[in-house]
Amino acid sequence: MTTTATRPSLPPMRPMRRGQDLAEPLAPWNRPTRAARWWSMGVPLLLVLVGNGLLFATGTAGADPAFSSLRLAPPGWFVGLMWALIFPMWGYARWRVWQAGAVGRRAARWVVALMAWGLAYPVLTLGFETGLSAVANVASLALVLLTTRRVQRASAPAARWLVPSIVWIGFATALGLAAWWH
Repeated sequence: MTTTATRPSLPPMRPMRRGQDLAEPLAPWNRPTRAARWWSMGVPLLLVLVGNGLLFATGTAGADPAFSSLRLAPPGWFVGLMWALIFPMWGYARWRVWQAGAVGRRAARWVVALMAWGLAYPVLTLGFETGLSAVANVASLALVLLTTRRVQRASAPAARWLVPSIVWIGFATALGLAAWWH
């Protein structure tokens, strides 16, 4: 009598949907749960608070004299407060648009890029002259507008969470350009 060894069978794999991200089931912050929503807002808040803390602790958070001489220039603490409000909104928008399927997941990557740019911006623009800083502000405004457009295509409610940052970055860009022309 001959015996043949049989291989243990693996559980059947579900077929992937078109545009499905392999990390989708693994990432707890992408799930449609309340906890995931809080993670998506809390992590960006923590990152911006640590980033602001490092800037102030190292003394590199000094304002450009041309900028601070403007009548409408907000104090430094207010600028930090605005970013502490905007980053969780970006996190929520990212979480919300992720729930909108494959198009939403692609748009969520734009929001992540926007957050990365927002975190890197103060370090990248250290030592810039007023004119170059104004150009960087215009680039920031273009990025947030493009990101909002991408998110809007997938989820209008998610895009609404980006609108306050358009207003804030638009205001900062106007101040930067005014300081440059002043």
